[in-house]
Parts: sequence; structure tokens; C-alpha cells
Amino acid sequence: MHIIETPRLILRPPSVSDELLLHGLHCDPFVVDAIRDGVYSTIEQSKAALLQFINHWQHHRFGLWMVFVKDEGQARKFAGYCGLMCIGTYLSEDPNYLCADPNNVEIITCLHLAASGKGIAVEAGRAVVQFAFEHLKLGKVTSFVREKNTRSLLKNLKIGFVYVGDIIYKNSIRRRLEISPVTAVKSDNFLFFDYEDPESIRNQ
Repeated sequence: MHIIETPRLILRPPSVSDELLLHGLHCDPFVVDAIRDGVYSTIEQSKAALLQFINHWQHHRFGLWMVFVKDEGQARKFAGYCGLMCIGTYLSEDPNYLCADPNNVEIITCLHLAASGKGIAVEAGRAVVQFAFEHLKLGKVTSFVREKNTRSLLKNLKIGFVYVGDIIYKNSIRRRLEISPVTAVKSDNFLFFDYEDPESIRNQ
């Protein structure tokens, strides 16, 4: 596993200790309205989602990172998550589901309202995509965005995604965008480091 660092952010893999952080994010009215179809998450659903995130990291070399805004060089304020998952994994209701093709990858971003509109999603997204191309050696990354989510569409365009068509999911239109090493906008001062979850070490 790896930690990613950018000028303003630290991105680290999820840990079992992140349960309340994730539940708080999934209960943010901004998030509920934007990506959860107006449905608030229960604590059990947040636990299942966190397990899904951790399982993905354990079975692949990538996953969703918990995003923190630096304060005097240290990670202090939780902003949300951003990262890479096999296409379809996050849509599955089974937290143990893993896709058959680990090279078919999508970027997923979810931020608190307080972290939105500050360029955090763009900065995190550029770093995640750069990690995908430079470290994982992927050929492309895909993004699926709700038709009316103009904020997310603009964010993806700033990262370097290109619109390629629409799909229908749960009776609604999703814009499909793709990014390659050629179109990607590189992150400023991008760094990544090896990381081992201290919670996992204690549980061994």
C-alpha cells in the first residue's frame, strides 16, 4: 500500500479505525444529495463500505485513499476519499465482490461540502491518476458521472478526462469519461511512499 502526498493533501489507504470518518461523510447532506440519491447511510452500511474499501486494497495494488488536508505539514482535516476501484466494484451491494479484470479501473471521489469548491478534488484526482499511470502502469482510467453533476464533470475535465459517451445505470444517465497518460494533467510535487496500516500490524 502507498501514501500519496501533494502540496496541500495527504492521501492514505483506509483503516478499520476510519469507520466514524466514513459514516460522517456518507451522512453529509451535500454527499447524500449529490451521490447517494437522498438516502442517508446507516452505520452498518458505512461499516460494509469500509470493509469493501479495505478488501479492495488487500486483493489489488490500489484502492480508495482517505484524503486529508495538511495543517503545517501534518494531516489534520478529513476531506473525503478519492481513488481507484475496479469498474462495478463500488456499485455492488456485496462488500466482498471483486471484479475479474483489475485493469478495468474507474476513479471515484467523494468529498464533504466543506472541502468542495477549493480545488481539493482536482488536486487529489490528478495525483491518483498519476499514480495509476506511473506506478500501476495502467493504460487508461474511466469515470462515470451523473448527467446533472456539472461540478464533477468540470473537475474531471481539469484532470484531463475526455467524454466518450453515456451509459444507463439505475434508470439514469451517467457520462462516461476516460483519461490516458497522453491527456492527463500531472500533479504538482507528487510523491508517494510505502505504507503499512498500524491497525493491521496490531491485529496480527
